[in-house]
Amino acid sequence: MLDEPYRWVEAIRNRREYLQDQLAAASPLVACRYADGLLLLTSTPGPRKIFEAYNQIVFAGVGHPADIEKLRKSVIDIAHLEAFNLSAGDVSLQRLVNFGVGPLMKTAFDEIFRSPFIARILVAELDPSDERETFCTVDADGTFAGAAEAAVIAGVPHVAESILAQLPTGSAPAPLNQALATVLRAWGIGRLANEVAAEDSADSTVDPTPGPSDDQIATEIDAALETVRLEAAVLDRTLPTKSKFRLLDAESLQAAVDVVKAP
Repeated sequence: MLDEPYRWVEAIRNRREYLQDQLAAASPLVACRYADGLLLLTSTPGPRKIFEAYNQIVFAGVGHPADIEKLRKSVIDIAHLEAFNLSAGDVSLQRLVNFGVGPLMKTAFDEIFRSPFIARILVAELDPSDERETFCTVDADGTFAGAAEAAVIAGVPHVAESILAQLPTGSAPAPLNQALATVLRAWGIGRLANEVAAEDSADSTVDPTPGPSDDQIATEIDAALETVRLEAAVLDRTLPTKSKFRLLDAESLQAAVDVVKAP
């Protein structure tokens, strides 16, 4: 009986290592402000990763598609329950994460006889009451963190850091086409950083400062798009409807690719 706490700690450590291994190859998901709202971009070999959660709230995830779908449904159910019991105005990122999906993921992680969610998620809200919580990332163990201007989830934490270093902060948000090209370039740098991490997993320190050349970034994006497709969406405050969510079309994404590849 005396060794039970130590067994639990060891089991949690093993689960953490298992999740790190399962998520290591996940394609980064990048989010930032733009002039008319919020922009999110990632890549996928098939299943979507970016979804509307509720009117002005977007949900996105990286990891196992089935777990992303379970979490998406949970967030939507919580949002609609909040709207029914209280009001649509009471549905916020803070409530969805702090009292909903965050505890849900932590419970799954802590219960060692239950499979954890093999996923990291990002929730974003357009024009929240507290702009410091425009974006919120939730790790597989249920820990979460808010951000005001940009957020990234990736398979490896220092890959997310290398991407964040490429995103503008402290300045006026750019128009959509400019922001899309910036986010795509940062995503390409993240893909390169992921490859470096995979080649040398023993090195836990990766310099997040700009390293690869424009040609390397363009080549990486071209190589990636041979096996995956880009997916991007916005929360656009100029839309006249209650729902501010909009998926970007292939033409917009190709235009961004052309800008990044331009000499």
